[in-house]
Amino acid sequence: MTNPTVATMADETIDEPVSADDSTVEVPTVPERLRKSSRVVRMFRAIGRFAKTIFVGAFSFFSLVILLAVVAAVPILNLWALGYLIQAEGNIARTGKFRSAFPLLGRARQLGGTLLGIAVIILPLRYLGGFASDMALIDPTSGSTRFLQILTAVVAIAAFVHLTAALSVGQGGFRFFRPWRNLKMLYREGRSGAFLEARSAAVADFVSDLEIRRNFMLGFLGAAGVLMWTLLPTGLYASANAPQGPQILVTLLGGVLLALVCSWAPILQAGFARDEKFSAYRQLSTARSLFRKAPLLWTLALLVGYALSLVLYLFKIVAPPQDALWMMTIVFIAAIYPARVFLGWVYYWSTTRTKEPHRLWRWLWSLVSVAVCGFYVFLLFFTRNIGAQGKLVLFEQPLLLIPSPF
Repeated sequence: MTNPTVATMADETIDEPVSADDSTVEVPTVPERLRKSSRVVRMFRAIGRFAKTIFVGAFSFFSLVILLAVVAAVPILNLWALGYLIQAEGNIARTGKFRSAFPLLGRARQLGGTLLGIAVIILPLRYLGGFASDMALIDPTSGSTRFLQILTAVVAIAAFVHLTAALSVGQGGFRFFRPWRNLKMLYREGRSGAFLEARSAAVADFVSDLEIRRNFMLGFLGAAGVLMWTLLPTGLYASANAPQGPQILVTLLGGVLLALVCSWAPILQAGFARDEKFSAYRQLSTARSLFRKAPLLWTLALLVGYALSLVLYLFKIVAPPQDALWMMTIVFIAAIYPARVFLGWVYYWSTTRTKEPHRLWRWLWSLVSVAVCGFYVFLLFFTRNIGAQGKLVLFEQPLLLIPSPF
């Protein structure tokens, strides 16, 4: 039989309540710990994705600027660079989306990553070749010299094979750092017989995305339309050789006409970029109507564009060597590209407005815009005294024409 006293003691032991001090201690459960750690992980992942987006975007834009600068430094081909800028301006003028103003951003990132990978692979070889050349000058018959020469040759062959495989597979920027995988992929594609077809299709897609014919025609017609308006006023403005005599009257007339033309030419070119029709350069009434709908924004766009243009004229003082011309063109592209994007966005904003602001507001900013263009033309007169090409610098207009220092 069970002892009743023992049973009672056992029940009291089991049912003993927890003290108040023990109930205040909270032990986090495993799911709570996991949730806290997952929040930290998600936060760091979000920071990493944001940093990656910023880095990739900056690298892509820098690569695009380098590409445009190299092309803009080459005669005739620079019309393609101008056409690309007009296309970018027209894209945002049609859609209002800033992303549409960078149609070649992805291709520029690919090209920039490829050139960077090639530079990283070739850089050690250049240093090794320099050491071998120095040793050959110091002691051409020593064993160390022969060893360095043989090592340089072996490294050059290995770099050539590696770059050939990396450029052939075409699978992102990290392909330059995985040589064995590149060789295996190249071997598999070679055996399957799809190598030449896949690579030729990739090259065709890349060339098609450049839109060579379209951008070249946009650049040619865009330059022709601007010169149609600016050639005569600029010629009159550049006629005087000294600020005295009857020629100064012709110069003043040319300056006034050029200031008026500069106030409307960016709007007309933005319309040409939007419609891609040369007749847009003759639609002066449309340009005036768009200006009246957003006079403050148009004045700001003119101020930004011509202020950047005046800064760029400082780079025209000394003509650089032809092989270094593209390095100065980088500054021109980096300055003019945002100005054109802003002009295209203001054009889009103007087309979406249905009502015009008060007449006094329009008159105020019309006078300010004419004053901005007049001050720009006034300072432009002195650029022929500091420019390497003399009076020809007055005809260049980097905001509207080819963005190149010379």
